[in-house]
Amino acid sequence: MSAAFVRFKRWVKKHRWLYAVASCPYAAPVWDRRVARLIREAGPLARVADVGAGERKRAPHVWNLEIVPMPGTDVVGDCHRLPFADSSLELVIIEAVLEHVRDPAAVVDEIRRALLPGGIVCAAVPFLQGFHASPADYQRWTLAGFEALFAAFDVGESGVCVGPTASLHWVLREWVGLVVSFGNLWIAKVVAWLVGWATAPLLLLDLWLARRRDSHQIASAVYVIAQRPPTT
Repeated sequence: MSAAFVRFKRWVKKHRWLYAVASCPYAAPVWDRRVARLIREAGPLARVADVGAGERKRAPHVWNLEIVPMPGTDVVGDCHRLPFADSSLELVIIEAVLEHVRDPAAVVDEIRRALLPGGIVCAAVPFLQGFHASPADYQRWTLAGFEALFAAFDVGESGVCVGPTASLHWVLREWVGLVVSFGNLWIAKVVAWLVGWATAPLLLLDLWLARRRDSHQIASAVYVIAQRPPTT
């Protein structure tokens, strides 16, 4: 990926309306509602960290952690070494982050260390998605593989957060862009954007498909909600 294109992506991200238009609408309503519910149940005095939150603020009392300062960032730090004391957090949210770190197992260990016994982690990662560097992109997980990553926790819930149609949609738009671009990255991305928005109504199918028991086999993203064992 060219340096100019990376700079352009960073510029787009600084403008919320432009970023919304430039991004395809891969919604995760079940996941979003579940995380919001856990934040409400924890209460406004709970110590909650959203690791790799970007500019999104889930609640006023949630601490947004990012590796570099940006609007809405409360804590700056590396998730391989979370800047929180042992057993200090009640809830940790980590969405679309673990695919971008070199050692996801180490990050999960850090989350376990920082959580109180009985504390909860809500984690989501891609399964079938195209490469997306922020600034790097290293791995993908099946649902079973993601559950195994949290073997030291008690997994209470897991499933699909972005459905199978999103997988197809992402590959289709990038594939068409690749075919007609003749090796030009800018053409590929513009064509992928046009194809993505032209076919976006297909994503409504995931309101049904994502709820099927077997949808994890070709889902775009999966999630785990797990508890640090109370006795450890």
